[in-house]
Order: sequence, then C-alpha cells, then structure tokens
Amino acid sequence: MDDEEGSSSSGPMSSLNSLFSFTSPAVKKLLGWKQGDEEEKWAEKAVDSLVKKLKKRKGAIEELERALSCPGGNSKCVTIPRSLDGRLQVSHRKGLPHVIYCRVWRWPDLQSHHELKPLEQCQYPFSAKQKEVCINPYHYKRVESPVLPPVLVPRHSEFAPGHSLLPFQQLAEPTMPHNVSYSSNGFNNQASPGMNSPGSATSATGTNSMNPTSPMSSVISVASPGSTTSPNPQSPY
Repeated sequence: MDDEEGSSSSGPMSSLNSLFSFTSPAVKKLLGWKQGDEEEKWAEKAVDSLVKKLKKRKGAIEELERALSCPGGNSKCVTIPRSLDGRLQVSHRKGLPHVIYCRVWRWPDLQSHHELKPLEQCQYPFSAKQKEVCINPYHYKRVESPVLPPVLVPRHSEFAPGHSLLPFQQLAEPTMPHNVSYSSNGFNNQASPGMNSPGSATSATGTNSMNPTSPMSSVISVASPGSTTSPNPQSPY
C-alpha cells in the first residue's frame, strides 16, 4: 500500500524532474520568472540559448537576474549579438530576440514587435539596428498595436455618405432582327428570311415588278408608250 502511494505521488515530481534533468542551474533559476503558459520545452530552449550567449559576457547573467527579480529597479541593458536578419532561431520557431524574451518573462500573449516600445534608458533597443540588441524585458513597454480600420463593402442599396445618388438609367434592349427569334437557348432561325421584316413588302413589290405574271407587270407593259417590249407596236395615226 505504501509502495502504491509512493509511486502515485512521485508521478508529477518525476515528470518535473525529467523536464529539468539536463538543465543548468542558471537556466533553472531564470525559468523561475517565466510568465503564463508558454510551452515549457520551447521556453527552456530559448533561455538555454540565451544563457550560452550571456556566459561570454561577464556579469550579464547576474544583470538579467537582477532585472527579473526587481522589475521596478533601474537595470542595465542585457545584450546579445544581432543576427544578419535580426531574428533568433529557437527550436522550430524563429522570431525577434526582444519579442521572444518579453514573451517568456512578461507578456505570454505578445504577438508582434509593433506592440513593444523601448524605454528611454535603453541604449541598445532593437529599433536602433546596432550590432548589439538589448533583450532585457524591463527595458521595453507594451503599447497598443495599430489596428487598421475594417474595410466595409456597401450593399447595392447602400451608398457612401456625401455622394449624390445617380439617376438610374435603364439600358435599352438590344435591337434584334425581326426575322430572328431569341430564347434562353440562343438564336432560332425558324422564320424564312424576308417574311416578317419591315422591308418585306418593298422587297416583295420589287420582286413582283420583275414577275411577268403579276398584274402590275402587265399594266406597266401596256401603259408605257415608249415600250419596246411590245411585239406589234401600233401607231395612233
């Protein structure tokens, strides 16, 4: 029974020990000031990478610990070398160094460097683009990121204020030939050409004038005094 209680109680401790099993004391101490629910493994790798850089500078780790333990105190800049593109690779994530460590130690919900503004006492802010970048999270303050106004697309019944309402102009229906019928399936040439068009009477008259069997042709041929088509012209005298 005692063995079962001991094994059950050691469950959370064993997972915690496995988390910090290969973590240096300096990293463990700095992780004690971690804020929020930031991913444990990623935060550990970010702090471990920082500690390796700060070990090369005498007193840098101690200055960072002083800044984290006394947020209201006047701390000095804690700098690391600036990379070529200004970003820092931590595990599978890449970001700006001051944003990463402000997220670890101050604002876990920080999204962009636009939300950070350096304090006046910071000598190596990220915005200065110097060879060194200050990652002291208490050398930056958080500001509201500029929010772009939403783009509203008016509906067909809405008009922008200050604009006159243009009169509605109905487009004339396209003129279609009368001998062509139009339906949803397209053009249907069912009627014979020349039967329903306005000029059909004229064209028919013109055709009948040339038809020898039409009445008009006989009248024209008889009434023409100078007609040469008569086979037996008779003199009036």
